[in-house]
This record gives sequence, C-alpha cells and structure tokens, in this order.
Amino acid sequence: MAQHFEDISIDDILSVAEREHEAHSRFVQVLCINGEEGINLVYSYQKTADQGYAMHNYRVHGVKPETHIPSVTKFYLVAFPFENEAHDLFGVQVDDIAIDFKGGFYKVAMDKPMTVISPAQKAAREKAAKLAAAKAAQEAASKTEAAAGEGAQAAPAIDWGAERAKVEAKCANLDADKAAKVMAAFEAKMKKAQAEAAKAADVKPAVDWGAERTKVEAKCANLPEDKAAKVMAAFEAKVRAAQGDASAKGGE
Repeated sequence: MAQHFEDISIDDILSVAEREHEAHSRFVQVLCINGEEGINLVYSYQKTADQGYAMHNYRVHGVKPETHIPSVTKFYLVAFPFENEAHDLFGVQVDDIAIDFKGGFYKVAMDKPMTVISPAQKAAREKAAKLAAAKAAQEAASKTEAAAGEGAQAAPAIDWGAERAKVEAKCANLDADKAAKVMAAFEAKMKKAQAEAAKAADVKPAVDWGAERTKVEAKCANLPEDKAAKVMAAFEAKVRAAQGDASAKGGE
C-alpha cells in the first residue's frame, strides 16, 4: 500500500476533506504529534480499490493552543472521536464537531496530558530557543549597523570583552526575548564604535566578531560545559588581542 504525504495549511483542512469525500476515500484518522512549534496534525485518508488503497496523509504543522481548526465531521462523521481526543489530550481547539463532548471524552487527571515533556526535552527546547535568540540578535545588530548614519566621531578604545561580560550578566536574569533585545543593542553599539574607530584610523574595518561569536556559540552548544567554557575563554582572548592591536595601530 503506497503512502503519500503532503503539507497543508489550516485553511486547507476542509477543502481537502471535501475533495477526499467526493473521491469516496475512507477517513482513517487524525493523528496528533507534540512538536517543537506546537501540535502537528496528520489527516489520513485511504483511496478506493481502483487506486490501490493508497494512503494520503495531510500534515498541518505547529498548531498553537489558541488556534482554532475546523472539524471535518461535516464530511466524515466518524472523525468525531479523533477530534474530541485531539481536544482533550492535546488541547487542540476544534470548532463545530458534530458530536462534541466538550472536554469530557476522556477523564484525565490534568489538562492536555499529552503535551507534557520531560526535563531533558524542556532543556533542549530552551537551549534551542536561546541559540535562535542569539542568532536573531546578531541579525538585528547587522541591520542596525547598516542603517546607522555616517560622520560620527570615533569612539575611544573600550574593553568590549569586559563590557560584554557585564551585559551577559544582566541578561542572565531576563527572559529570552528581552535578553535578545539587550544583546542586539549591545552588538550594534560595539560594531558601530569599532567601525568608527577604524574609519578614523584610516584602516580596514575590523573582523565581524559578532558573526564569529555566533559560530563559536553554536559549536559550544554541543560541547561539555567545561570544554565550552575553555573554548569561549580562548575566543574572548582572541577578541581582546585583536581589538588591542587595532587600538595600537590607530594611535600610531
């Protein structure tokens, strides 16, 4: 039996159900999967004998708790157990179920029990979120630097390694979004100052240490904590040495 998979949007759910119903396909299931960005839904329909009983699976990715999706019971009444299950176990908001148990299809001890994740999964997701926030901060800093006006006076030499340590210590007590914004502002300030210093000294712009930092942090994400600390320390020393050389050349 052939299996086919296709990604669709929430807006396509009803049109797909109608098309499969008109083709006399059999409704098989609505499968819920607890994904990184929300609940992933898979609607499965089986074709008729003349089409080899092929299974067509339509995937909807990242359904959020506040997102409402339409019920397919308008075309397939047999879907009502799956849609009630999606609501009771995964918290999926399904509108207009033909036979709606209003959250009472299962007797559960807690809300949305199938969305519970292990401490290891939670830590992995938080780590991924921090890396994504750091990357977004670097991109925002690059855009800010590109949009910055010219003609400002060169800033005095600053120990950016020490300044970064202060900012990172401050960010440790902030949520990911706010920390990302603070780091983006810092990166923009550092890059602007370095560019102005280079221009005043009539030298080529310094290495993009923000981009280099992102690469090193990505590498450290997969290393043991002690080894990651050594790699970062070596990187910071390299940054300070390079900035010191640039300041010395500017004073000649």
